[in-house]
Amino acid sequence: MRAPALVSGFSLIEVLVAMLVVGTGALAMVMLQLHALRSSHDSALHARATLMALELAELRAALAPAPGMADPTLFAFDGGRAPGSHIACSNTPCSAADFASAAIADWSARLVRGFPGARVAVCRDGGQTPQQSWSCDHTPAAPVIFRLSWRRPGTASAAALPMLTLALGH
Repeated sequence: MRAPALVSGFSLIEVLVAMLVVGTGALAMVMLQLHALRSSHDSALHARATLMALELAELRAALAPAPGMADPTLFAFDGGRAPGSHIACSNTPCSAADFASAAIADWSARLVRGFPGARVAVCRDGGQTPQQSWSCDHTPAAPVIFRLSWRRPGTASAAALPMLTLALGH
């Protein structure tokens, strides 16, 4: 009688276990890459939001209202619908108030285009914790606070609390 021949190679179970291990590792790498892309996108939006806030601070400095006039740079809007302006100062002369209104409308339109479902509040608030809510106390001597949130991919609406809160000055 002959001795049984030794069979070299892998069994079907060993191949399936190896495929499971490699597949799990590949899936983990894909998920890590997706997380990195989302984080990068969020960081880019936060950086752009900060630049927009700084631009608004510069507009506030340039468009300071005359005594007794309402401040055109204090406003709020929700759901990505920016306040519009029917004033076109590029073709006809404008008053200072009309120019301020047109400049804020242009800034707001750019913000809405850059941030899906944007919610913005620019108001005077002297509260101790300005990040906690959208409410403002409108105290005349309080600093002007810029609050912004937007809809993240995969969500139905903007964040319930502000995602960015910055003081723009007095």
